Amino acid sequence: MLRTIRILVLLLICLPLFSGCMKEQTHFAKRQDVQEFITRMSSKHGFKQQELASLFEQVQVRPDVIRLTKKPLEKQTWRKYQTLFVSAWRIQHGVKFWDQYQNTLYRAHQQYGIPPSIIVATLGIETRYGKNMGGYRVIDSLSNLAFNQTPRAPYFKQELEQFLLLSRDNQLDPLTVKGSYAGAIGQPQFMPSSYRYYAVDFSGNGNIDLMYNTTDVIGSIANYYNKNGWVPGGKIASPIRDMRIHRNLAALKNQKKTMAEWKKLGITTKLTHSEQEKATLIELDNRDTKEYWLGYRNFEVIKRYNASNLYAMAVFQLSRYIDDLRGQKPHGSHKKSA
Repeated sequence: MLRTIRILVLLLICLPLFSGCMKEQTHFAKRQDVQEFITRMSSKHGFKQQELASLFEQVQVRPDVIRLTKKPLEKQTWRKYQTLFVSAWRIQHGVKFWDQYQNTLYRAHQQYGIPPSIIVATLGIETRYGKNMGGYRVIDSLSNLAFNQTPRAPYFKQELEQFLLLSRDNQLDPLTVKGSYAGAIGQPQFMPSSYRYYAVDFSGNGNIDLMYNTTDVIGSIANYYNKNGWVPGGKIASPIRDMRIHRNLAALKNQKKTMAEWKKLGITTKLTHSEQEKATLIELDNRDTKEYWLGYRNFEVIKRYNASNLYAMAVFQLSRYIDDLRGQKPHGSHKKSA
């Protein structure tokens, strides 16, 4: 009898919480900030308010989305990040991907100036060559992040706006498009604004598809890097010589200087440079040890894709391993990227 009473008490306590949660999920559209967003989308872009209200009534509350954005992989140590993304599987499958799409990759290289190895490595890190594009509804991810008390909420609200425009322009059902927990879409994991601005119809079929048309994916990644200032044939990164003798490296991290200025500080690499070429000191933290590199203009361009030194270094290193492995094969006649 006592046990039955305890269960009933627990049910009485939990029921309001459960019903409150269900109410929040069912009536997402009734939030004031969502209603203000709907009004603005109507006046600015001509959306019908009732249609948007109906859409947001179907948006689900996803606390896991908020939790995941607070613990990104880019906060891991470099060694753990490197082990995860610069892996034997990604190297080997990168070579296979290059072999399969070599004509498209070289056409993108010719048109946009981006090395095939960089395009392949980016796709390998983003979605394992299209095998993992994310299982979250983009409308859920972006809505939860946009209408949440976090510093990046305004950014995600802009991306939500762009997603609704993207869906309308491309006749997509916003309730069925899936992506990452942060709202990135397709094989290259473009945010909606990047999708609208950088995606190209590289296949020439009159339609842009970053989910299943790998030709469009390759051209769009190349266009992204090109429009963000990639320097064809330019350097990406190089480790510092004799970093153990420099006691003040940590104090110089993230600073950008000309190579002449770095040389005066005793910081050099194995690469040849002009004295006026600029580079940024990159620190990779492995907890017990640290690595120091100089990152050049193209390293910064990779960071436009993901503003993390770990990400840019992973793309760079994976591209070199893929390049090297493919160069060992009989058909691998190509120039390596610096």
